[in-house]
Amino acid sequence: MKSKIIAISAIAAAFVALILTLGAYIEFIDLFTIVMSSAFVILPFYYKSYKGCILAYLVGGIIGFLFSGFNIFSIVFPSYFLFFGVYPIVRQKFEDKKVKKYITIPVGLIWFTATVYGIDFYYIGVMGQTFSDLPDFILKNMLWILAIISVVLYFIYDKYIYVVRKVTDRYLAKMKK
Repeated sequence: MKSKIIAISAIAAAFVALILTLGAYIEFIDLFTIVMSSAFVILPFYYKSYKGCILAYLVGGIIGFLFSGFNIFSIVFPSYFLFFGVYPIVRQKFEDKKVKKYITIPVGLIWFTATVYGIDFYYIGVMGQTFSDLPDFILKNMLWILAIISVVLYFIYDKYIYVVRKVTDRYLAKMKK
């Protein structure tokens, strides 16, 4: 890899680690930090570097996990490693290979919904957390509610990644001049 790619990947990894660590410590911004960290994962795409993005994804996530004190109770790291860190890279790969939208959208929807169900199972089934203060209607229909919310959030997140990618490329091009 070229030194420019390594440098931008290191900067991206540092921001990812910082943001994920903040999300692990400050509970009320954890979902916000997961989404924000994915914006930094795609910085190396300016140089068309998938290796740089994967480096930023892995190193940033691992360093963030170490700095958080191996916080397995936070929703930040399972969400980041299962979907939010990887999806921008896969989305760009699909876009570069010119994969049709009728293939990419269902793949993304199924992947995101499976991630949400997996996190739900992890925290309720494995960790033993309960949501007993929620109304009975919501508890009985939790899987359907999660599916509906997942579909809506997926489309918002997909558009967010697209816009961030375009804005990032524009500003990095200005900075390069």
